[in-house]
Amino acid sequence: MKKRTVLIAHGFWGRGGAEIATMYLIEALRETYKIHIITRGGWDLNELNNFAKTSVLPSEITIIKLPFASILKQTFAGHIWHALFLSYCRKIASKYDIRVTASRVMGWGKPAIHFLSDVVWNDELVASYGNQIIEPKGLKKILLLFGKTIAGKAQYQLHKDDVFIANSYWTSKLSTPYTSTKPIVIYPPVAREFNKLSWNKRLNSFISLGRISAEKKIEDTITIITDLRKKGFDLNLTIIGQFGNDDYSKKIEIEIKNKPWITALGPLHGDEITSLLPQFKYGINTCLREAFGISTAEMYKAGIITFVPQQGAQHEIIGDKNLIFSDIQDATNKIESILKSEELQLHLIDNIIKKKKDFSIEKFKNEVLKIFNLL
Repeated sequence: MKKRTVLIAHGFWGRGGAEIATMYLIEALRETYKIHIITRGGWDLNELNNFAKTSVLPSEITIIKLPFASILKQTFAGHIWHALFLSYCRKIASKYDIRVTASRVMGWGKPAIHFLSDVVWNDELVASYGNQIIEPKGLKKILLLFGKTIAGKAQYQLHKDDVFIANSYWTSKLSTPYTSTKPIVIYPPVAREFNKLSWNKRLNSFISLGRISAEKKIEDTITIITDLRKKGFDLNLTIIGQFGNDDYSKKIEIEIKNKPWITALGPLHGDEITSLLPQFKYGINTCLREAFGISTAEMYKAGIITFVPQQGAQHEIIGDKNLIFSDIQDATNKIESILKSEELQLHLIDNIIKKKKDFSIEKFKNEVLKIFNLL
């Protein structure tokens, strides 16, 4: 029986949660489908396999790369490059049985499957949940408008028979007003396996894991731990994430400079993460609009008692009201209660052990494969 063809479009392959999910999507499809991947940059199969802990072979996929990538992808003309990418995808769409947008949404002109890895995939959602954007001027503004013109319908017009797969119920709820059908929820896989360390051998400290950017509100994490220290708790905070040259990174660097109880380790990967995380008792993520929260799920899977805000999707991972806070003061109060109660700590750890199966690789693969096989 001839294999059906699948075209997976992903503009630029970073090294984040969307890419991990897409690599496992490829693994799920490779036995029964012929897979083509179209991209405008960032693709390195060895790196992506190492990053996602997958085993995709070069012979199992075909890569389609567009011309001019090296010229346009690293400049503001990238807006034009991305527009050309969208238009080209639309042009070749009819050659494939199934079309897939690996992250967010794009108009193919044919029915497609769209994986909603966050909620900022159209202008309305960007206005409500996106980062503040400085309006470009001069040549940059002209290039941006030119890019939007080139993209045309490929950027904005969806198909009535499109299928949407959201990475959380929060993402699904916010996206539903703009989709032809309600997005199906499939949680991304949490691929890492962590070393086991008994509770009494762990550090009585907090860890914060993830990208260093304004929406992560790391300053709130620092405020919460500072308030707890003022209450007499001898707590340290370790921050894992890439600091850049942007204003927000500089702001956080200044804030932690005179706090010897805060350690910033920078970005860690692979074995460094799997061995470090289980050494901590507590984790925290203060981002208010996390569409899922791979870093939060990793901390939770590593057996860390992890505190998250009720806003966004992270509470779907945690699922315990003792660990979900409404604001900084509520976070401080709830953490204080748990720090004082070893009985409550052990109860929460027991819940973590039971929850781990929700984000398994096999569950993700089986659920996406069911959808593809119905098309």
